[in-house]
Amino acid sequence: MNAENDLILSVMGGTWVGVYGYPGIEAYVESIRRSGFIGRKVMLCWGIRHEVRQRLGEYGFELVNLPQPKDPFFHARMRVCYEYLKEHHQEFRYIFWLDIKDLILQNNPSVWMEENLGEHELVVATEPVPIMYEETNWLWARNILGETRAAEIKTNLVLNGGVFAGKSEAMAEVFHQTHLLCYPYGGPYPPCQISMNYTMHTMFKDSVYIPSWSEGFAACLHPCWSPWRTPCWPHMRDPHPVLDVNTCTLHAGTTPNAANPMLVFNPHWGVDRRVKIMTPSHPLQGLECVNAPEGKTFSIVHGYDRDWDVKALFEFRYRFGGEFNLGAFKTWNENQPLPPRALRSIHREKLVGVSLVPQPGRVFKRH
Repeated sequence: MNAENDLILSVMGGTWVGVYGYPGIEAYVESIRRSGFIGRKVMLCWGIRHEVRQRLGEYGFELVNLPQPKDPFFHARMRVCYEYLKEHHQEFRYIFWLDIKDLILQNNPSVWMEENLGEHELVVATEPVPIMYEETNWLWARNILGETRAAEIKTNLVLNGGVFAGKSEAMAEVFHQTHLLCYPYGGPYPPCQISMNYTMHTMFKDSVYIPSWSEGFAACLHPCWSPWRTPCWPHMRDPHPVLDVNTCTLHAGTTPNAANPMLVFNPHWGVDRRVKIMTPSHPLQGLECVNAPEGKTFSIVHGYDRDWDVKALFEFRYRFGGEFNLGAFKTWNENQPLPPRALRSIHREKLVGVSLVPQPGRVFKRH
């Protein structure tokens, strides 16, 4: 088998408002097209609108229509993947499980797998923080897995539930075992990510490869661009990424350089949608911009929408029919109107028991 036998597998269900209106769909399908990926693209779906189906078809996705599930979405998506792969895994070489609304490909992940997977059967992207120090995942671990299982994996790195890949038979079994862990849980939290973490760190620990960010597989930006995850920042195992702003390409970071400019983080949509680039840079206040990045280009970028201004930059790059030009982006961005006054104060008051208030320099602290 070769790259034509690789698969990007995704699930889309529920009330999707359409390709042109739902954040990330446009960037997702455009980035896959531009990445050079030549394998199959299968979307397991239910309840999606006609215009979404039409656009996915135009981009070469095979739509597998499923009935509305009785189980919640974050249970169902593991189950339907296993049920599909149980019947079809033998058709594929490598399978890439990719989230949709907040993920883009910067290059062909099949090439990364050919060059790096080696003797392993699975590769999984990391949010490079131990589970016990990342409060969202630690909350999920204790409430979904239970204290005993949570203690087994608390010192392991957080693995991202929306970015993992591997040989087809192993991937089918990951979905199977993750579904079995999700199935008994009836509480309010999404069980799939932490259940996959337990599966990978225990059952598959001898066959899974967890690359560092410096290896360029995937950047999962939730712990470093989400201000409510402030407590995990001191425990990150990899440097923050950097941006080649001239091409809008994200690279693995090396040593932060305050002399470089940064794209200032703007986590509160509605305050001002016009991007600000200024010096000096600080990795917790903005995304460092580098003319000649030293680190590898990430093949996959997940969670680019955790900051509103970074989101605008990437979605401008991957808009339908448009290549990236920094000058064109600046002109477009500077002409964006301010939102109505009533929207300018929108912000998160509280999330997962943590209250947030903006501090000088856009650093967020618990109180």
